[in-house]
Amino acid sequence: MAELHTQLPVSASNEPVYRRNFVYFLVDNILFAVAMGILGTTTVIPDFVRRLTDSEVLIGLSGNLFTIGFTLPQLFIARYIVRYARKKWWFVGPNIPVRFVILLFAGFIFWLGSERAGLILLAFFICYSVAAFGDGVVGVPWADLVGTSLDNRWRARMFGLASAISGIIMLLIAPWIGNVLGENGPGFPNNYAILFAASGLVFVISILPGLLIHELPGGKVVEKLPSLGEFLPELGGLLRNDRPFRAFILARVLTSLLMMSAPFYIGFATVGLGLSSEVAVPVLLAMQTVGSVLGSLFYAWLGARNNLLYIQLALVSAALLPFCALLAGTVGVWVLYAGFLLSGLAAGSNLFLSFLNWLVGYANADQRPIYVGLSNTITAVISFITPFIAGTIAQQLGYRPLFAVSLVMAFCALFVTIRFFPKMEIGD
Repeated sequence: MAELHTQLPVSASNEPVYRRNFVYFLVDNILFAVAMGILGTTTVIPDFVRRLTDSEVLIGLSGNLFTIGFTLPQLFIARYIVRYARKKWWFVGPNIPVRFVILLFAGFIFWLGSERAGLILLAFFICYSVAAFGDGVVGVPWADLVGTSLDNRWRARMFGLASAISGIIMLLIAPWIGNVLGENGPGFPNNYAILFAASGLVFVISILPGLLIHELPGGKVVEKLPSLGEFLPELGGLLRNDRPFRAFILARVLTSLLMMSAPFYIGFATVGLGLSSEVAVPVLLAMQTVGSVLGSLFYAWLGARNNLLYIQLALVSAALLPFCALLAGTVGVWVLYAGFLLSGLAAGSNLFLSFLNWLVGYANADQRPIYVGLSNTITAVISFITPFIAGTIAQQLGYRPLFAVSLVMAFCALFVTIRFFPKMEIGD
């Protein structure tokens, strides 16, 4: 399979297109990251759901639901879009209605009011699932688009700078989030409705830059849509014959098991360490944001030079969060704050984007949708299981055993990347 993954030389004639696309992709990613940051998948959303239910499984599911919905449909979408040379409108078209869903949910909260917590919880899972699944539908064409219309250098810079800039924006608005959720805010559930409305508005604005991206030619068109009888054996052959790709999937699975504890740190802070939500949510979000900004700037520099090394350093960084959480009960809450800060290389979307950048650079253009779709669908299955694993551990054994399992998963994923990932050229 090595011949499939040779990096093509940069075309000087494409450089102006790369530069313009860099700006459009940068703005798109900043807006999306800010919208997701306001939602706070490891802070705001778990705390919101905890106010509606005491089920640790549902709380854990809420923190992983976007990942599940985003990755689950991608393999099925990949099977269809290989018939098309141009993928841009597979991204832009479905993206338009999807980006309105969170704003719609904010309206539901205002309408339902504080007396109908069960209906709010149901509406949340429905709307959040639709938003996540819709983003999964556009995920493969977006990955193909970013793979063909930016080269490795511009792509790594874009990912790093987008995360850094969005992180700075989140740092600036973190005090506002604290005020909305605090004693002087409008009270539950309208305080969270305001956050969902702000996030939804940014999601809607994020539709615009995607319209301006100039798509460059990608892989060859498949004239005939393969039947499932042809498609599934092809996937099996891909896994059998491509050892680095198998290692990539294993690393992603282990990383999902590492991240399964993410929705429970806020519960550990409020239940285990006795902090109030108005203190824990904005402070932990701010620490995570500062770390993410520093990690993003580091990725913008290192990712364009050695993407694999960044992945390995990010996994070490990710291991520091469960490690610090294990110490926080005896040493003090400041260790948990430090853990959120020190995990910055993996915080936000930094680790996910470095994995994605490695894969779209490794796979050849013809097979890139299949590589992205297959890896993300397998990850989705694991992500669907992890809330039940994590929720059961947290409910039956407590938070600390859960953090210990996550710590072990981090080092297992690191071992796989060191032992089985191939060394590629600069910008891998």
